Amino acid sequence: MRFIRFVIERKETLVTKRIQPNLMVITLTAFSTAILSVGNYALETSLPHSLSPRVKNQFYLEAMLVEKDRIFERVSFLKTLENMNEKKASVFYEPQDEELAGSAIRHIRKMQFYHNEWIDVHDALPVTLILYRNPLIFQQHLPFHSYENLQALYVPAQETIHLLVTNDMDENSDLFLELVGHEYTHHWIISYLSENKLDNRHLPRWFEEGLAEYAGKQSIREVPIFVPLNFIPFTRLHSVKDWAYQNRRKSSHRPYRQSYYAIDQLVRDGNRSKIKSLLLNKQKNFYRLFEEETGESLIEFEVRFLREEFMNLKR
Repeated sequence: MRFIRFVIERKETLVTKRIQPNLMVITLTAFSTAILSVGNYALETSLPHSLSPRVKNQFYLEAMLVEKDRIFERVSFLKTLENMNEKKASVFYEPQDEELAGSAIRHIRKMQFYHNEWIDVHDALPVTLILYRNPLIFQQHLPFHSYENLQALYVPAQETIHLLVTNDMDENSDLFLELVGHEYTHHWIISYLSENKLDNRHLPRWFEEGLAEYAGKQSIREVPIFVPLNFIPFTRLHSVKDWAYQNRRKSSHRPYRQSYYAIDQLVRDGNRSKIKSLLLNKQKNFYRLFEEETGESLIEFEVRFLREEFMNLKR
């Protein structure tokens, strides 16, 4: 009998030891879920309704990975702004910028049609545009970056364009619209690549920035006259780090203008249709595919487009 009682007590002890950790895990899980649900509910009720579900999901993700105070600070700032919303774009702005917000909506609509014609038909995801007047607040709401003299930035994870409105833009709205067109082109490209199961990591930075610069200037019918520049091989403008370094304040190079000239040359060469192939490249090295599509190496292209631009300048 003592032996039987010992065995029963032993089993009860083992079962209790097994149950206690499980209860602790269940309790902790339930408590964490409850806290997370309360936090998400508070975030959901405070987020502007005009934000797309994808952008809201990004807010939830950031709230779990970083301090919630920072997220609520961003949300609180958005709630101080006016909002103009349509199917494909939502603009947050200060009351004085209502006219700019309206022109931005119309320009984004225009850019959508433009890209459908010159690259490919694609129904881009909705984009959020936030207009700032205060440079400090503008910088505070941007993710970490290494760019200097920044006036606008497209953040793919947020599907959001952050844009600093300046006094020059008040006097010349084309400066504002060109910047909207430039940054929206980044959004359109990312959305287009995503639809085709790609991202932009295979694209050289000069190529994507050149497309955005070209589209932005085309959208306001600006054709920059070629000016001699301190040329840098495009292979040294390949990565984001390369681009940021060559675009620093003291740099002698003008990577935006140089990249614009390159895309302009591709279009004038009749290679506009090749841009789609270069964007959707899944396997080949970009520069090898560039040579196959255009019939010349990147170095040959660089030499030729500079020579032709100089010849046009002398006429």
